[in-house]
Amino acid sequence: MIATTSSKEKGEKLKQLGADHVINYKEDTNWGETAKKLTGGVGVQHILEVGGPNTLANSLKAIAFDGVVSIIGFLGGVKAENQPTLLEALMNICTVRGVYVGSRQQFEAMNRAVEANDIKPVVDQKVFRFDETKDAYQYMWDQKHFGKLCISHE
Repeated sequence: MIATTSSKEKGEKLKQLGADHVINYKEDTNWGETAKKLTGGVGVQHILEVGGPNTLANSLKAIAFDGVVSIIGFLGGVKAENQPTLLEALMNICTVRGVYVGSRQQFEAMNRAVEANDIKPVVDQKVFRFDETKDAYQYMWDQKHFGKLCISHE
């Protein structure tokens, strides 16, 4: 597994969680090419794209033929100066798909899969109170989090 991150500290945590390779995208702006090289030039089979239009070009450089890029977030913003076109997906013979919040049935199925496979989600140590929700978003936008954020209603 190849993971990308913005800091050395987060990179160490990713290695502890099982990443084979970690690329700091702030230090390596061509991380897509680096990821492809790490696979011996074959490319990555599945990419979870969290950056959005500003990082999609690198994901398309890293993807293997017939690979899948699942766009699950837009941490880098929704506007991009040089956003890739659908032609790049065609040139790479890959699937680019959006993944968004699903139905209640899908949520329940996911929870059953998490339990059945003993999956332990990575959750940030910091828990915000409900009245700190704005602070939680800022914490996320400042890239201080590692894993999912929790907001407590108590």
